[in-house]
Amino acid sequence: MNGQITKGIPVEEIKKIIIKETNEFLVEILETDKLSLLKEHKYLDARLRESAQKLLYVAASYLPNGYKLFVVTAYRPIWMQKELYRRREKQLAIKHPLLMIFQHSKWRKLVNRYTSPPGGSSHQYGGAVDIMVIDSKGNRLDMGTTLTDFGMKVHTENNLITEKQRKNRKTLYDAMTKAGFVNYPLEWWHYSYGDRMWAAYTNRKECFYGPMNMDADSEINDFVVV
Repeated sequence: MNGQITKGIPVEEIKKIIIKETNEFLVEILETDKLSLLKEHKYLDARLRESAQKLLYVAASYLPNGYKLFVVTAYRPIWMQKELYRRREKQLAIKHPLLMIFQHSKWRKLVNRYTSPPGGSSHQYGGAVDIMVIDSKGNRLDMGTTLTDFGMKVHTENNLITEKQRKNRKTLYDAMTKAGFVNYPLEWWHYSYGDRMWAAYTNRKECFYGPMNMDADSEINDFVVV
């Protein structure tokens, strides 16, 4: 985080990234004294590709004393992404009913901006996590929004959050990026490693994680990350 508001890389550029799949296995994320999981959460499949899982422990070690990483979601199978997509559709149908009826294509783009259609999410690559920071008592640091919010305030850098919230986001950002993850600038909680998003934001032309259990060519064109 450098204090400057960053725009996301266009979908078209991200889809140019060549996938050279390494076929790394998904492995379980285990809790440690520096890392916790959101237990009994329907949308947590506590697995990542092996290299990404190892880097997550490295990231946790970079946090200041008294803080822990708190994993909310990681790998998502296709059924999970379908459910999350339907939930976002319902949310934005209530929020923007007239847009949905009279400008449906614009409404659909809005839905796709905040939740990927099944097949397009980087969570299905196995290298992405939605993540927070908690203190020694298990309290979540104030980041300014929840993970289900949308709009400018969820962007990693914006002028709508307090200095304390910005500092808390930077604590997470510094630990994750130092370990090798990249942040999606339109969502403060989303970090990835090894996938197309990671490659695009690190100026690489190739990545080594592709979508799990599906062909890379079967992805939905409206690729986003959530």
